[in-house]
Amino acid sequence: MESVKHEGIFRSAHEAVVFACNYAAQQYAMSPMAKLLQRGSSGSGRGLIGLDGAAQSGMVLAELGNIDYVQMLVLVARCAPRKERCECNHSCCGGWKPNPLYRDAVSQLADLVVPALGGVFTLRRFRLAAIEKFFGEKLKMKDVAADLNIPPRTAERHASIINAYLKDTEKTAWTEWYGQLDYAGMLFSQNS
Repeated sequence: MESVKHEGIFRSAHEAVVFACNYAAQQYAMSPMAKLLQRGSSGSGRGLIGLDGAAQSGMVLAELGNIDYVQMLVLVARCAPRKERCECNHSCCGGWKPNPLYRDAVSQLADLVVPALGGVFTLRRFRLAAIEKFFGEKLKMKDVAADLNIPPRTAERHASIINAYLKDTEKTAWTEWYGQLDYAGMLFSQNS
């Protein structure tokens, strides 16, 4: 049976995963005011909102499930918003809280990078910090190491191994992800 090619709606594999991660992070449908404010902006997903947006997001996330699990976590951690609005009206969070999608991806990666360290024992909190720094959090690894009583050279060596592992995994993940979306017919073709 021959696969049927569909007209994709995403210009790139990056745009697709960003759309899905952003949509998944939203707990509620867009308000009428948010729709008005978004008019004219050139966001991804080609204006899909409500159930259509949820369906498209679900299809993209289903395709993400077809690549290697660690690669999927790396793409989600790279593209998901790190924080989301918090409406608790308390001073504890300053109006922002960690996005569960990002937090869960980073947390799982902290356990899955252990084999890359070649059996060397590292504290999970240090691995989390190194991973968060890789994905753009503003952390000083020297300070994290000092707080955890890890010698500076050891911390530098472990952070370097984690960084190299994530960099290599991310490079491969983008290649696999592009292939997966192309095969699924979700990428917009300029020649159509």
